[in-house]
Amino acid sequence: MLSREALHELVDELPEAALESTQQILESFQTWPPTPPVPVEHLRERVDEMLKTRADRWRARSGKPLSGSSFSLGNFKPDGDGMASMHSTDGPALVTFEIRIFHGYRLEREERLCLSDDEKLLLYSQQINGPDGKENRYEMEFNISEGHLPVNIR
Repeated sequence: MLSREALHELVDELPEAALESTQQILESFQTWPPTPPVPVEHLRERVDEMLKTRADRWRARSGKPLSGSSFSLGNFKPDGDGMASMHSTDGPALVTFEIRIFHGYRLEREERLCLSDDEKLLLYSQQINGPDGKENRYEMEFNISEGHLPVNIR
């Protein structure tokens, strides 16, 4: 079993460039157990709830509806155009669900990212549902096995 002292030694040996990322990871573990991810099947419902809640707040504040569309956490203009999104995990996949409103028309996008079983490919898929019921799906694979290192965000 790893002791606090052994963990301190590991941190002391980290390269300077890794300190900020390591700090963020350790801070995320300050709440234990961690909050479980939102199940993917609930993302659409949660984003819809956010849209409706924000629209209700806007109407209460301004006394006006948003041109027949909704207002949410994302970037929305007073005329109602904008977007709201949430992300969660589904097993090893990162899933993002997004709703976009443009001139009162609604588009939904579900995006998935994961590694292949052998961890040599980054797999990306996207499903888009339009206001007329049309659906489209795109899939791409990116070879990451040949010296492509993960990006350090900070």
